[in-house]
Amino acid sequence: MKNLTDSELGGMMQLVRGTQWYVGMFGDPYALVLRAQTDDPHPLYEQARAQGPLHQNALGSWVCTGYELAAQILADPRFDTRTADGGTAAQHVLALDDAFLGLDRTAHDRLRERTAPLLGAEAIERHRAVAERVAGDLLDGLGDGFDLAADFATPLAVGVLAELLAVPAADRPGFAEHCTALGNALDAEVCPQQLVPARALITALERLRGQFAGRPDGGLLGEVAATGGDLAAEDALATAMLLAATGVQTTSSLVCNAALALLADPARRDAVRAEPGLLPRVIDETLRSDPPVHLCALVAREDVEIAGQHLAAGSQLVVLLAAANRDPEVFADPERFDPHRTEAAPLHGGAHHELVAPLAKLQAEVALRLLLDRLPGLRQDGPIVRRRRAPVSRAIARVPVTAA
Repeated sequence: MKNLTDSELGGMMQLVRGTQWYVGMFGDPYALVLRAQTDDPHPLYEQARAQGPLHQNALGSWVCTGYELAAQILADPRFDTRTADGGTAAQHVLALDDAFLGLDRTAHDRLRERTAPLLGAEAIERHRAVAERVAGDLLDGLGDGFDLAADFATPLAVGVLAELLAVPAADRPGFAEHCTALGNALDAEVCPQQLVPARALITALERLRGQFAGRPDGGLLGEVAATGGDLAAEDALATAMLLAATGVQTTSSLVCNAALALLADPARRDAVRAEPGLLPRVIDETLRSDPPVHLCALVAREDVEIAGQHLAAGSQLVVLLAAANRDPEVFADPERFDPHRTEAAPLHGGAHHELVAPLAKLQAEVALRLLLDRLPGLRQDGPIVRRRRAPVSRAIARVPVTAA
């Protein structure tokens, strides 16, 4: 992609955007999801659900909306991010290989096993002190009014990652700029971005890859590389790139969405402040009701018979995670935010999110605890502004809050 001229890149994205737009004109729910023109896509998810738990849309993609089937597909090795011959999954607008988003299950399993002692759920507590320090420093520098996303959640995710990757102080402004540019990485794979942010994304990936490859001994990079093996250095680079390309936005969205869920209900906020042990439940319910990743694109590696449908090898399959997590056959009153739910665990956004999820959840817990303790009167102070063309992340660009 980086070798394409602006004219070539822009023309390619306009062609895909035009196709999505045209199909959406006839009311296709998934095409309208990809248009990303609405702040609330859940009515579109319900329209897709009405067409069956697994159906083929006018763009040729198979669309899954049911929880049980989605869980089955996500665990099925016949579906992967790449075809058997190494082709990419969805007909990606931007194939971001520099971000390692297209790693197949085998590579992800190896990476997850290698990083488990560093980033796995059982090891993640080692990073709590870093998250607390970064979050505390950020709050120290904020006044009564600030932007929850731009001034706190995103800088928290960037700051923690910079610490863990041992990014030199002189390089941190550029690192933060590149991580911010990567915020639309997951969206850009399926939804054409405007030319300037698309080019910024490609450039950021190239520069971060060069930065990480140039110092393989720093922080987590060095620890992953030290695990040994033929692919240790490559896995260290993949870990850093995945954390930057998906971990920052995932963390920022999770912090914002969970905080807003608490601010929307003062009684719930006060209950959680009085019983901080509820925070993990709040985070899990946020992952169900308003997840950081709304859909996951896969491909059939072979001919598959599933849910009464035949999917030929190479068929494109999209799991609408946000729809599955509100499946009324699994979740009672699925539109209601309820941290005390005892139903099934929320589905997450595919293999690479298993790598970033424990760190994102840790940072969200730390952030919420500090916000509740230090800013008990915090409230939303203006409308939420979401980033344009973000059907995967529904990322919040701005959300003013005040503690006054």
